[in-house]
Amino acid sequence: MNLTVTCMKTRTNESSDSGGIFYITGTPIGNLQDISERMQTVLSSVELVAAEDTRRTRNLLSHLGISARLISCREQNEAAGTEKILHALSTGLDVALVTDAGMPALSDPGRRAVKIVRSHGYRIVPVPGPSAVTTALSVSGMPADQFHFEGFLPSKQAARRKRLEELSNIKCTLVFFEAPHRLKATLEDMQRHLGDRETFMARELTKLHETLVSSKISALRDMISSGVRGEITLVVQGAASGAPQMTGETEGRLRELVSCLISAESMSVKNASALVAGLTGISKNSIYSLAIGIKDQQT
Repeated sequence: MNLTVTCMKTRTNESSDSGGIFYITGTPIGNLQDISERMQTVLSSVELVAAEDTRRTRNLLSHLGISARLISCREQNEAAGTEKILHALSTGLDVALVTDAGMPALSDPGRRAVKIVRSHGYRIVPVPGPSAVTTALSVSGMPADQFHFEGFLPSKQAARRKRLEELSNIKCTLVFFEAPHRLKATLEDMQRHLGDRETFMARELTKLHETLVSSKISALRDMISSGVRGEITLVVQGAASGAPQMTGETEGRLRELVSCLISAESMSVKNASALVAGLTGISKNSIYSLAIGIKDQQT
């Protein structure tokens, strides 16, 4: 499609005095019916679409009957992609930036492109769309007046555990993205460093096989199979106000105490958990989960 810049200005009722306009454009996170009229207008009118994955975006544009020119702008080539965007804007062409799903620059490519384009003085216009973060929060039942969006935790276990330790005292709701193949290990590390908190898993949001699960971290970990698939958002309860949390630093000492009570004092898991929870102020559920693990190792 070969539309002129004048056509673009007329259809979107927006204008720029210094080159083209850079549209940061949201796209559906799953269900294509979630696309807005404004998204379609922008995508059908711009001369260039910069996409995280050109194949996925081509499928979306084909569904909408749009044949815009596509360039790649993903994490691995964002610098080169940004140069192409700047060149297009400098010649008066309008550009839309999209990612595979949701809003660009939220745990997706786009942040550097936005910053560089702004530094060159071009106009940047957001075209808001669906977000897995707010969609998951809205159905989680957890407080959303304040929340901490962490995105993806480090893939390496040591770095992941260190980061969870740093997050363990944040009192507002925590929101994470996670890859399916790391989900079980991440839940295990969350229980270890955050305690056995309430959590909510949203998998494949708005898609055919959408799955929404609300449970304790330990219960969710136990129900997760190694073959889980799809895009995953985790919403985790914040640290309880004034209540001590079991962390990686304290777990070793607690483990020794619980083990001693179970083996040397012949206490039941339930009674040992209740006693340690009463002495430390840490939730009984967190201690009980730790005690169950110790008991399993002893038998």
